[in-house]
Amino acid sequence: MPAAAPLLLLLAILWWPLVLPLAPGHLQSPPTFITLNGSRLNHLLLDTHSGHVYVGAVNVLYHLSPDLQLLSWGKTGPKLDSPDCLPPIDPTDCTQAETTDNTNKLLLLEEVKEKPVSLIVCGTVLQGICEKRSLENVSQVLYKTDNPVDTQYVAANDPRVSTVGVVVEQKDVMLMLVGRGYTSKGPGGIPPITMRRLTPVARHSAPAFSHEELGKLVVGSYSEYNNHFVKAFPHNHYVYFVFSRRDVWGKREYRTYVSRLCAGDPNFYSYVEVPLFCGGGYNLAQAAVLGYHRDQPTLFVAMAMGQASTPTPTDRSALCVYKVEELDKALHGVHPWMLFKIIEGVMCAGHLLDSLIKYPCGGEHTPSPIASAIALEATPTFTWNPLITAVTTATEVGHTIVLLGDKNGRLHKVFLHANGTGTKYDTVEVDAESPINADLLLDSTKQNVYVLTERKVQETNNFLSTTNCHSCLSNRDPYCGWCLLEGRCTRKMDCTRHAQPHHWIWSYSRERQCVSIESLQPSILSREEQTQVSFTVLQLPVLSKDESLSCAFGSLAAQPAVVMENRITCQSPAPEQLPPSPPGNGEPLQLYDCSVGQSDCSQCRAVAANYGCVWCADETPGCVYNQSCTSGTTDTCPAPVVTEVEPLTGPLEGGILLTIQGSNLGQSFQDIQAGVTVAGVTCTPLPEAYRISTSIVCELQACANVIAGPVVVTVGGSEKGESQQTFSYQNPQLSRIVPEKGPLAGGTMLTVHGSQLLTGQRTEQRSDQITGLQAFLGSKPCLWLLRMCVLCLKGKGLTLAMRKEEVVARLGDKECDVKTLDNTHLYCEPPEEQPLALDDSDLPTLKVSLYPVSSLVVTWLLALMACTFYSCKLRDTFRLTISITCTIKLTSSCPPDLMTEMMDLSSDVGGPGIPFLDYRTYAERVFFPGQKGAPLSQNLDLPDSRRQTVEQGLGQLNNLLNNRLFLIRFIHTLEAQQSFSQRDRGYVASLLTMALHDKLEYFTDVMKTLLGDLMEQYVAKNPKLMLRRTETVVEKMLTNWMSICLYSFLKEVAGEPLYKLYRAIKYQVDKGPVDVVTGKAKRTLNDSHLLREDIDYCSVTLTVLVKSGVEVQPCPVKVLDSDTITQVKDKILDQIYKGAPYSQRPAADSLDLEWRSGQAGHLTLSDDDVTAIVQGRWKRINTLQHYKVPDGATVALIPRSQKTPMLEGEEEEGLRLWHLVKPSEDPEIPKHRKSSMRERERAKAIPEIYLTRLLSMKGTLQKFVDDVFVAILSRKRPPPIAVRFFFDFLDDMAEKHGIDDPETVHIWKTNSLPLRFWVNILKNPQFVFDVQVTDSVDAVLSVIAQTFIDSCTTSEHKVGRVSTAINLLTSLAMTSLCFFLSCRYYSDIHNAVSGCYQEMNSTLTELSGSFASEMNSLVALHELYKYINKYYDQIIMSLEEDAAGQKMQLAYRLQQVAALVENKVTDL
Repeated sequence: MPAAAPLLLLLAILWWPLVLPLAPGHLQSPPTFITLNGSRLNHLLLDTHSGHVYVGAVNVLYHLSPDLQLLSWGKTGPKLDSPDCLPPIDPTDCTQAETTDNTNKLLLLEEVKEKPVSLIVCGTVLQGICEKRSLENVSQVLYKTDNPVDTQYVAANDPRVSTVGVVVEQKDVMLMLVGRGYTSKGPGGIPPITMRRLTPVARHSAPAFSHEELGKLVVGSYSEYNNHFVKAFPHNHYVYFVFSRRDVWGKREYRTYVSRLCAGDPNFYSYVEVPLFCGGGYNLAQAAVLGYHRDQPTLFVAMAMGQASTPTPTDRSALCVYKVEELDKALHGVHPWMLFKIIEGVMCAGHLLDSLIKYPCGGEHTPSPIASAIALEATPTFTWNPLITAVTTATEVGHTIVLLGDKNGRLHKVFLHANGTGTKYDTVEVDAESPINADLLLDSTKQNVYVLTERKVQETNNFLSTTNCHSCLSNRDPYCGWCLLEGRCTRKMDCTRHAQPHHWIWSYSRERQCVSIESLQPSILSREEQTQVSFTVLQLPVLSKDESLSCAFGSLAAQPAVVMENRITCQSPAPEQLPPSPPGNGEPLQLYDCSVGQSDCSQCRAVAANYGCVWCADETPGCVYNQSCTSGTTDTCPAPVVTEVEPLTGPLEGGILLTIQGSNLGQSFQDIQAGVTVAGVTCTPLPEAYRISTSIVCELQACANVIAGPVVVTVGGSEKGESQQTFSYQNPQLSRIVPEKGPLAGGTMLTVHGSQLLTGQRTEQRSDQITGLQAFLGSKPCLWLLRMCVLCLKGKGLTLAMRKEEVVARLGDKECDVKTLDNTHLYCEPPEEQPLALDDSDLPTLKVSLYPVSSLVVTWLLALMACTFYSCKLRDTFRLTISITCTIKLTSSCPPDLMTEMMDLSSDVGGPGIPFLDYRTYAERVFFPGQKGAPLSQNLDLPDSRRQTVEQGLGQLNNLLNNRLFLIRFIHTLEAQQSFSQRDRGYVASLLTMALHDKLEYFTDVMKTLLGDLMEQYVAKNPKLMLRRTETVVEKMLTNWMSICLYSFLKEVAGEPLYKLYRAIKYQVDKGPVDVVTGKAKRTLNDSHLLREDIDYCSVTLTVLVKSGVEVQPCPVKVLDSDTITQVKDKILDQIYKGAPYSQRPAADSLDLEWRSGQAGHLTLSDDDVTAIVQGRWKRINTLQHYKVPDGATVALIPRSQKTPMLEGEEEEGLRLWHLVKPSEDPEIPKHRKSSMRERERAKAIPEIYLTRLLSMKGTLQKFVDDVFVAILSRKRPPPIAVRFFFDFLDDMAEKHGIDDPETVHIWKTNSLPLRFWVNILKNPQFVFDVQVTDSVDAVLSVIAQTFIDSCTTSEHKVGRVSTAINLLTSLAMTSLCFFLSCRYYSDIHNAVSGCYQEMNSTLTELSGSFASEMNSLVALHELYKYINKYYDQIIMSLEEDAAGQKMQLAYRLQQVAALVENKVTDL
């Protein structure tokens, strides 16, 4: 045989499939749907007898066939109506009546003796009355009332208020029980739950749908019991209602309840309700259904987490499951001492157990209605984001399938395991523009589900069907399994031999493996040789005696197979029967080593299928290429192995993150999404922290009791894996606190004693890295101090009068250890224990002795607002002045008017209330701050004759920029030129950002390379200085990169608190006088911008006439009489255009302010007119005081006929303008005193006098500042992927260069994120929002931004004269809170599982596609070429000197660009 003869691979199932008895499968049919004339659809009803579908919509009813063909339709509206009027509506009596849409609220089937007879339809118009319609033709009305009485008002008359109902038959009487929410308009006195007859009865005069002489839920105030009903359903002679409402007696939080009453109880004696608790804070029911789980009736409730103490759900939702048996026990087991009578809200007395047992449906002598205060608890089976809006269930061969609809119009299919956890196995896109309606219905076969959205009805097949075993099992559809001998994916009962072993293979069983061939011998053979081929078949199905197996190779004829147990032997084909060898000689090969990086089965099976990697289960299992496995592959992986869990303790409240390490921990996040429990309690995995097979990070859920147990991981339906370590739920206890008292200003070091205080901490950590503990004094945070507390005494010339050794400081009865003495400060460390006072005062005195001279005493009263100065004569030549600045802790609560302003703002959040800039404007303001005519808003200005050529050259330049070597050499060459200024560096960096915005992954890679070069320079000098300033191109690139990556975080997380902070600052500043000339304000945090003088002013409320269409509406606006006319116009515009983008409102100088009095009294007010006061060379700007405008005056803004700039030309005429204070020196002070040393020193001390004003401003803004800092540095959500990625990069660089000083890396991180991005955003909210930032607001923002960056540094801050007030403000809660958060933020990222590079690349790819179209890349390239032209020779020389650049002909390619762009004569 020739040596080069091709070899024959006998991998029968991969190349030539083994032929077993198979039949073609059936593919799933596409969903059927119908869009009904654009009507907004409300409800869906299925008649299980006929299979017909009925749809209730706004103003219309539809009748559809089972395959959604329209059979009939009828109108229900609109109608002349008003919720304030009772029907019938007479326009003469009800003048406010108007044509009103009729929203369908109830759509029910009336059945008599289980036979459908009519359709019950109730809408919102005419106070929610109902009618009956024909089932065959819904346009035909069978019953309605033209003159309804108040007992016939059924549904809520407001489309936003819920209504549910259920029809039951009792003693041959058809009844309808209705639950409806409270409506503020219309007739009062309609109970939340009523019972109504569907037909009149001869012995009763009450009409149909009336609750007269029938039961109703009688409670106190119906507005207090404003139930949001979700579902009503009958079960075992009872009717149940599921609803949510505010807790009437307890903390007044919103909770979910289930109520029950006997279906035949006309007096509601049997009414009882129980709260439902769904672990993890899910408190608002959104949908519910009665189904079965493990053959037991079960209530499935979709819950949502509410927004604070409101009934508004967030996007976080969960499915909680409650056994009806346990629910009934909770309802039956409500003991008298646990019962609250709803009417009185007090405990029922007496022992009535015997009565309750004897009369299960109650009676006149039993308390009713009653409610339990003890909730029925459940752990979430499945959690989901966004909001779950619909739920239904089906049972297949004893197994439970849950179908969930969400607010994004998707239907999710979840398999509910026996242990109560759920696994999502499929998602169907139904309607991306509308949420799934709660009416989610299965047909009688349980194979199809009808889904309703606001726009359409869709019928979807409830199970997946495929054509091969592998896809059948990998779909993990619990309905389906592989019917082996029939060769199709079927339901179990559809497989003829499903009861026999290995004939029906199910993906959730232990033997969930397709038939596979293993131990193929020989595995490789010359095509010219014929021999016996034998192999082992796992799970070989059992055949009957008259059945046999054959095997075939490809299309060759089949031949009998010899079967010995599970070993099969076949004869290989004769050489002449084989087809030619496949072509491929000389083609390139791609090599992939399956064993590298795939240490276990799950990692191996997660490798892309095109690489052909399989987990080979031989004596030494491993990940190999499929044709290299001789002993057979495995379709399922071993059970998970948990090797390490951190931490091993946690609080009962949960909320901490657990890191689980191991192997075979799933092939995807979905495998373990609902499969992690800790000591028997669900632990919710975080998708962003999951690492395939090796690591899970999950959020611990709450637990009621102290328990311990292993961590259990279940991958899909596989065997569970348990940890050897035991996790313990602990309940930390505090025993005492030392000291028990402290000053209001805070700052006291507390020692906390107790047990299990390190609950939730990792087992190995330093004492200065405590990151899981939080302490509060009341509602105020008590911060863990990682740094020593030092008292500071300020002065001047201290070292001229004494030395450190001469000073003794005592605080009460203990010594304060003097640490440092310099010219301006004395620092001493106070004792660790609370010192005692030596006199009768409550607080100790600080006594400073200047040895050997007499002592001087400074009273340490932090609780007083005092600044005390003491002096003494020393050595007859020096005077020592020591001052202690003491502050009172101001409350951080907001004034009522500010809180009202913020509440109004909060109601608009998510809508027009926050005027976010679009991405293009945001990028322009960040990339090119303060630059008008930035490249983003320019067009390429070229003559038409040159445009095509120039654009061709710019395209080639773009290709060059995408060459890493060219780009890096280009940047380094520019930076080497002396004339390349710092402004040029920032401009070029932003141009590169624009040009490469569509390739952010490449941009990031280049940025990292340049940062590596920059680090090489700083490591050799002073590494702590790196990234402190923007002195290089790459530093500005980093700023832009952070701005791009954190844009979504800004909009979704930090934007709201940042905007509220801006609004709060503006509101507070505007409440006090602001000098328009100097920019100084009475209300500020910045002492250099503080208006120190006492200004005579008062608040004035103006009635502003605002034109709305043809009407003129009065609008009250608060201003100050000290405001200039332009300031008044701005405040009026702020009020009129509240919440609108600043760019969309008229400018103040385009309008005149007109004061109106009486019929003809019109006076135009102006900053400057002939009445302006001129004194010498000073001219004062006109104010409301100047015009003597009274409180309550009527004004209007009118268009200015001719724009005249404010006070134009006054300065040229020699007049100087002033508003509140003349900006020059006060002329009343004699000249000989102005230059005196004493006056200069007094001027320096002026900020101390106004600390009260500064502190008041700080106290008002404290909460808003804290909210911003917490949003930026919160640990409750994972940090943005870009931050984790870049911090990991800095850690890697530090390790590479041998930098082990944690302070250095901390400084790098602070300089790259807080300094380079957040400070920029904090100081410039106009970068994010469409707002105007005045100088006075900017001054406050500058202090807050400086606070933020100072508190994110680890070094102590020196206190000097110029920073007295600012440090006073920032050294309290602002600084300490932010420092505490930033330290934990950095350490959390450092300690988190690394390896986010792939996720970062995916994010960058997504960002590149999302925003690339916003970038004007051609203009950016043209601007970049100007720098190429300026430094052309230097760049060409640099490229030619580089060997790699010569090979790539980079200089030649740049010459080509120059020739095209500007006809440059080159050496081409």
